[in-house]
Amino acid sequence: MKKINDISEYISNTLCILCEVKLLWLLRHSDIVEIKNILLPQFKEEFKDIYVVFEQMESDLHHVIKANEDLKRERHQFYLYEGFAP
Repeated sequence: MKKINDISEYISNTLCILCEVKLLWLLRHSDIVEIKNILLPQFKEEFKDIYVVFEQMESDLHHVIKANEDLKRERHQFYLYEGFAP
């Protein structure tokens, strides 16, 4: 689960967040985490933060990179390729 704070603080941030969420919602690929739900406040007046619920993963890319700090350039390229390959 990811909490996005103060979503409407700046219009530019709001648009970026909206684009990211929309892309993740539409993309269906085994190498891309899937959005399961988006939790919004019950009342418009309370609309400040949103919660994005993702599928549960065994690990994340940050954890893998930190655990293997000596990753070679080829491995980085492989991760990028896997992330963008159709």
